[in-house]
Amino acid sequence: MIHNKKKYGQYFTNEKIAKFMVNWVIKNKTKSFLDPAVGEGVFIKLAQQIDKTLNMTALDIDDYWCQYLQHYLKKDCIKNADYLNTELDKYDAIVCNPPYNKFQKIKNRKILINNFQEKYSIKLNGYSNLCIYFLIKSLNELNTNGRCAYIIPYEFLNTGYGEVIKRFFIESHMLHSIIKFDNSMKLFEDAITTSCILLFENKYNEKIHFINVSNINELDSTNSFIDEKIYTYDELNPNGKWLNYFKIKQLKVNNNLIKLKDIGQVKRGIATGNNSYFTLNTKKISDLKLSKDVCLPCITKSADITNLIFDIEEFEKLKRDNKKTYLFNGTNANCQNDYEYISYGENSGYDKTYLTSHRKPWYSIENKMPAPILLSVFCRNKLKVIRNTSNVRNLTTFHGFYFNKLEKENFINLFFCYLLTPTAQKILFNNKREYGDGLDKFEPNDLNNAYVLNINLISENDRNKILNLYEDLKKSNRNKCIEEMDNIFSSYTEAS
Repeated sequence: MIHNKKKYGQYFTNEKIAKFMVNWVIKNKTKSFLDPAVGEGVFIKLAQQIDKTLNMTALDIDDYWCQYLQHYLKKDCIKNADYLNTELDKYDAIVCNPPYNKFQKIKNRKILINNFQEKYSIKLNGYSNLCIYFLIKSLNELNTNGRCAYIIPYEFLNTGYGEVIKRFFIESHMLHSIIKFDNSMKLFEDAITTSCILLFENKYNEKIHFINVSNINELDSTNSFIDEKIYTYDELNPNGKWLNYFKIKQLKVNNNLIKLKDIGQVKRGIATGNNSYFTLNTKKISDLKLSKDVCLPCITKSADITNLIFDIEEFEKLKRDNKKTYLFNGTNANCQNDYEYISYGENSGYDKTYLTSHRKPWYSIENKMPAPILLSVFCRNKLKVIRNTSNVRNLTTFHGFYFNKLEKENFINLFFCYLLTPTAQKILFNNKREYGDGLDKFEPNDLNNAYVLNINLISENDRNKILNLYEDLKKSNRNKCIEEMDNIFSSYTEAS
């Protein structure tokens, strides 16, 4: 039933992790045990090994697994049902690896939001992953002094939709620990996702344990961890990014740092809705005999940009290499060939994708101006920063940074140099989002709310040194230039 894994958001749990979670929830007085998304039954089998007298309940929406588990459990213990629409008793122990379907795939999410608000007095954000609904329901089905363990993606710790959940945790005082697996660890074979174990006790906890795990063998029976930080509930901010609580050193904000949004705004690039149709290279333009008016110069792939400074010469080189360097903008169509390409798009169904079906006309392109500085969306350890002097637009492969007011070129170059440095990137990475396989991501507002150095504080002498290094970036060793820039900028960020 491999096809059902994607349909139901199924990712099965490593046995070492499962053993840790089950051992944690089962105590001396545990009588009842629930797994709301039982799957292949790893939790329930381990629970039986610990205590055969437990009153077991297992649910799954996938009938295949319910039939499979009848070989291990009594038939009346297994329910082939949707957990979110099933009324249950309260339990002493709940363990779950819930489905990971994202909000776009939750067909009845508006109904769920209303039901949860009415039943549990919590209004979940519409962007919440399906696993969050499972978690909230389980915590409301936990007996007094009962224990609950969930393994879910930890992206909600740093997202806007996660604020409601974090506030719920703080108000309930049920959260005991968050065990975060390093995002370089691949715990699920078929998914690039972050993972954490959430441990709850239905009693008044005064502190939360924030635990980093970089090796799965750290999950032993002693519950002793190498990298553990403990905070009182009063120290936690539901509006803050909770990934920062796992760090040994948190960012110390001084008078020389300001929010990036005080200087300018990061905005996502142009979303076409169908890159295969809208992106063009010079050969395709020639073959289709499209007019110049419908061909909008554009950076379409991050991998195409290899130099730190992207100028018109770099753009011309991409054109000669027949890279996709143009967007089709049908609103400027003015000849038969342009209109034929629009008809081809409609005959192919390209006008009916999500984005195109919400645009009028469907073949129009977002009106976004070229950004002077480009920032990568995804990265590993280092944010890609490009100075764009080509006056060329960009797709969503980059975010664009736009200054709040018209700035002189030297100021733009100065700020660009700052963003290149390890000092700047270390501060920015406090606002990153982590994905599996060591992948990091920045949404526009993650960057807008990040701290940067107030460039106006740089002395004239240091400005001249930095701008000279900027000129050297094209012709000299870039790493040496950036290192020298970093030495200058770091003296300001470290000032009190």
